[in-house]
Amino acid sequence: MVLVFISVIFISSSAQKVTAVVNRDKIRLGEQFELKLKVEPITNAPLKISSWFVIPDTFAHFQILHRSLIDTLNIATTNSYQQIIILTSFDSGTFTIPEFSVFINGVKIKTQEKSINVVPIDVSQRKDYNDIKDILEPEVIENDSSLWGAYILTLVLGVFIFFYFKWLLTRRKNQGFLPLKKVSIEKALHQLNALVLFIHSKQYKLFCTELITICRSFSDYQLQVKTQSKTTHEYEGVLKKKNIKKDLLQQYMQLLHWADQVKFAKSIPTTAECQNKLAEAKTILMALSAVNETIKEAADAR
Repeated sequence: MVLVFISVIFISSSAQKVTAVVNRDKIRLGEQFELKLKVEPITNAPLKISSWFVIPDTFAHFQILHRSLIDTLNIATTNSYQQIIILTSFDSGTFTIPEFSVFINGVKIKTQEKSINVVPIDVSQRKDYNDIKDILEPEVIENDSSLWGAYILTLVLGVFIFFYFKWLLTRRKNQGFLPLKKVSIEKALHQLNALVLFIHSKQYKLFCTELITICRSFSDYQLQVKTQSKTTHEYEGVLKKKNIKKDLLQQYMQLLHWADQVKFAKSIPTTAECQNKLAEAKTILMALSAVNETIKEAADAR
């Protein structure tokens, strides 16, 4: 029985391939590099990931600048997963990216360590590098009537530029559809499905952060608004001006406010609650997709 148990564990772990790859092993101080985490099957056996890689924002002299969403790639009858993390370091020396663990089919599998050499920047050889010089006395220029002409010309030019850009912004605002990054309903739902990994690994704060990003990116594109810098309360004011049913808007805002509470550590949800909110988000985005068709038809009619 012991031999059978050991063989089952070996087969389960060897049926998966877990890798951590960096795009460079030497960087300059403050320069960015890429860490790609990937889990893929070797056989057609389905992957059951119970806990994704847990990586803190700062570790071993490295700092995370950006985490991509977990991409799901369909291979044969099962899926493979990958995530790209952008890192940097502000300490010079040779540092090691440690092993990271992921639980697949109940088995803990680790990545290999990676060494990164961080070298300081030598500014002494740069062409624009100059030694410290003595303070120069300002040159006194006598009053010249030609200077007044230059001042007036500069003032007129500044006023012209101000009103030109004000007119340009007003014109773009009144054009209806703004040049936003396209986010299809299929892509949004695909991104939401990948968030299940954060729920299984109990990374609820990260789950809610990505949930807000996906939902707002999709609704921004569908409703043709730019609201990246707005709070959820301000966002609600923008959406009230759109052709959205009151009950749908209320449901959407309740979802975003709930996610904010978890994101800012004001509330700790359960796994079941996160699963319900994920299903609710899919329903809301599908409804917002239908609202977008109504907006387009109204714009075409004009």
